[in-house]
Amino acid sequence: MILRELTDALDAPVTTGSLDTEVSALAYDSRKVEPGTAFVAIRGGSVDGHRFIDKAIAAGASAILAETAPPDAVSLPWVHVRHSRKALAEAAAAFYGRPGEDLALVGITGTNGKTTSAFLIHHLLNAGQLRAGLMGTIFYDLGGEQVPATHTTPESLEIHALLSAMRDNGCRTCAMEVSSHALDQDRVFGLNFEAAVFTNLTQDHLDYHKTMEAYFEAKAEMFQKVADSGHGTMVINGDDLWGRKLIQRHESTGRVKTFGFGVHAAYRAITPRYDMTGTSFELSFKGRSFLVRLPFIGDFNVYNALGAIAAAHAMGLNLRESIDHMKKAPQVPGRLERITDRKGFQVFVDYAHTPDALVNVLRTLRSLQPNRIITVFGCGGDRDRFKRPQMARAAEAGSDICVLTSDNPRNEDPEAILKDAAKGFSRPQKHAMIVNRRQAIEAALTNVREGDIVLIAGKGHEDYQDVKGVKHPFDDRKTARKVLLDLAREVGEE
Repeated sequence: MILRELTDALDAPVTTGSLDTEVSALAYDSRKVEPGTAFVAIRGGSVDGHRFIDKAIAAGASAILAETAPPDAVSLPWVHVRHSRKALAEAAAAFYGRPGEDLALVGITGTNGKTTSAFLIHHLLNAGQLRAGLMGTIFYDLGGEQVPATHTTPESLEIHALLSAMRDNGCRTCAMEVSSHALDQDRVFGLNFEAAVFTNLTQDHLDYHKTMEAYFEAKAEMFQKVADSGHGTMVINGDDLWGRKLIQRHESTGRVKTFGFGVHAAYRAITPRYDMTGTSFELSFKGRSFLVRLPFIGDFNVYNALGAIAAAHAMGLNLRESIDHMKKAPQVPGRLERITDRKGFQVFVDYAHTPDALVNVLRTLRSLQPNRIITVFGCGGDRDRFKRPQMARAAEAGSDICVLTSDNPRNEDPEAILKDAAKGFSRPQKHAMIVNRRQAIEAALTNVREGDIVLIAGKGHEDYQDVKGVKHPFDDRKTARKVLLDLAREVGEE
């Protein structure tokens, strides 16, 4: 590809040098630049790519795209752009042959439920013969080939590379989680969504967004994209306060579909019933009633199922067939994942890492009428400090015993994080604080009784623990199974 084919896609760039220069790759990380690479200097939260332009040139970059004008001595082509993140998205789309235009995209955003919703939509699309890719927190499915996820929503360059691979593998659609960071940083700039799903909004990421209003406006950007595009459907949780604000903002378009338990929801859930094997509920839609069976438990999963069914319907799939396919939905790794029920107690691992998510999971487990609930949880380092005591309050309110432990401390002192969280306990003498996460899980499982439920919350599918920038192997699910096996051996039950 020549540079001109990239610059033609950009918004009024100022160019210096030959536009007939060959471009063999794109990069925004100077460490990935090789001869022939066009380097795009983007500004990050802590690192400014413009500082590494000289390194990119030294590595053999064939062209530079930047928000700054070229220095007098520069000899290679330079493209001066207004917004380098938008330029990266536009250039990446052009470089990969605009795969987003060949795939019908379903975007899912919200604080909680994005991953499960994306999995469910991916499942329904495939079951409905609309071969689908998946982009989200756990892994990327490229149409039969799975690769590990680096981010919930990667940078635009990776997004277009992934969409290109999906297209090459025969995908017609893609279900993708869209984070507030991605929207704020223009990672999905230029993409059109056939359906946009809003799950809910609760406190999270305020270390980045600062206020709930700014957090909401970042999420709302995806729905504004749909409104501006003139096509596509907005699928919104009408029971959520922030969801109702979105509905009011866009209902005049005639392209809003609501879901929830409320009487005004277009896709309404009635009389949910829960047991250890899953959930059943009645779905009311336009005067018709359907029985939905879901192999997950909890009100929050009813919301996830409703949003997925509504999104699949918006994509043209038959409603009754999607409902029938829902009963075969796959287990979402680390989302209320059942580990064992040895000797009449249950152990679950869940990703719940916000106060609201913890409240919902514990409410669901309480509905199963356990003898006691023992919750192991922690709070991440280098993240919103204000939610730490809220996490403790949520865990204490829904549990009989809490074991406060380390999550991903990152660059913070784990003990300091625990002390911040423990301020939320009203009866600290009832709970334990154990910094070592493995020991915390052992303590909970060693003291479990018949009829109890143990919830290990916060990390879900993650197979590492981030300490001082190093990801040490650690998986809550494997750890719990190993502890249970060791305990069984001690009493001769293996």
